Amino acid sequence: PADIVSRTLRSATKSTLQMYLETIFDAATIARLWTDYHVGVTKDRSAIFYQIDSQGRYRAGKIMQYDPATGHRIKNSAVPVDWVHARLKKLGLLPENWTVTQCLFGEHLLQTRPDAIVCLVESEKTALIGSGFCPQYIWVATGGKTQLGEKLNVLQGRKVLVFPDIDATRQWYDKLSAIPGLNLTFSTILEDEATAEDRTAQIDIADWLIRHHTQPWMTPEIAALIEDLGLELISISQIKQE
Repeated sequence: PADIVSRTLRSATKSTLQMYLETIFDAATIARLWTDYHVGVTKDRSAIFYQIDSQGRYRAGKIMQYDPATGHRIKNSAVPVDWVHARLKKLGLLPENWTVTQCLFGEHLLQTRPDAIVCLVESEKTALIGSGFCPQYIWVATGGKTQLGEKLNVLQGRKVLVFPDIDATRQWYDKLSAIPGLNLTFSTILEDEATAEDRTAQIDIADWLIRHHTQPWMTPEIAALIEDLGLELISISQIKQE
């Protein structure tokens, strides 16, 4: 219910994910991301990623905790991922037989820009970071490596750039290529540039974007130009001001 969602959109309370992203983005970008994606927060400062469908209905809310210094997810072995509906059931606010029907994180944004290119990633955090750096695209997340089923049907008729995590490239290519009606372009940027350390760390496109956009000379305009034109950075030299 929308009234329950609204209680978690606490502008005065920062989630640990927001604390981390504030080390990367300015206040205006953070505000845009939280408004666009309706990111909620719990009392213990976990982030709530609401899945909103194309009709504006809140399908689900995934609850996840992050390290505010590194941005890495804090994994609880007992409950790796919590859900809003699970908590509501415990409180007796949802019937026990209620079942969740998920959709893409960010699906509701598709209708706002019907001609925009869509970027498909795995994690919700990655979608936020991608939108922060490259807002010209609509960034949506599957919510998991294997979440590649019917929820992707909403992407039919759209141009989609696919950014698999480094450890899921072949899995995603094989699975997504078999789905009819999708206009997909698979990015090879991670496969082309990943080091052995990157593969061990299982990086995703968010890690790559942060690495390339946080250089002191890398303004968003330069980064967008390099990305859009498929350029390769060879060297940097400082122009001496007279």
